[in-house]
Amino acid sequence: MNCQTKCPAIRVVMFPKDTNPSGNIFGGVILSNIDIAAGVAARAATMHRTVTVCMKEVIFKRPVKVGDILTFWADIIKTGRTSVTIRVKVEAERRGETIPVTEGEAIFVAVDEKDRPIPLDSPIGTQGVDDPDTVANPGKEKGNGSVVVAPATPAAPATEEVKKKGGKDNKKEKEKKKKDKKKKKNKKNK
Repeated sequence: MNCQTKCPAIRVVMFPKDTNPSGNIFGGVILSNIDIAAGVAARAATMHRTVTVCMKEVIFKRPVKVGDILTFWADIIKTGRTSVTIRVKVEAERRGETIPVTEGEAIFVAVDEKDRPIPLDSPIGTQGVDDPDTVANPGKEKGNGSVVVAPATPAAPATEEVKKKGGKDNKKEKEKKKKDKKKKKNKKNK
């Protein structure tokens, strides 16, 4: 096997301490290892520290048993400006048989020392946006694949994506402006 092109991100043996009352391995243990395997793969996409912003489409196909040796295969399937999407497939080795048991995707974002998103290919020491009220929104990706950074305060303007779509945030903002204008007009008339 050529580990340059096809190598597992991690391999783990399942122990009794990780079982649920049914005797199967807890799904959370498998999710944790998917996160680790995706983190290993994210290191290939950037020299920066990365953080998990989303786990999606995790499918538990078969139960995992005590004694299974799990192999976590991680492949980068998409890179954006600040984010990388990684698909992880999990196989169990059980009594000489290899069984696909789980698969899922994770999205990681490159961050600076203050946990602010930064471009994947930026030089070491790059600083993110200096706005303490921003948070990553993993559910929304721009066309270039970067994670949308939206203000955390409810009164802040809508993101560009919402404005383009004429979303609810944009409509609410217009309604609020109309009400504010009416209030000012009524105050002047009194």
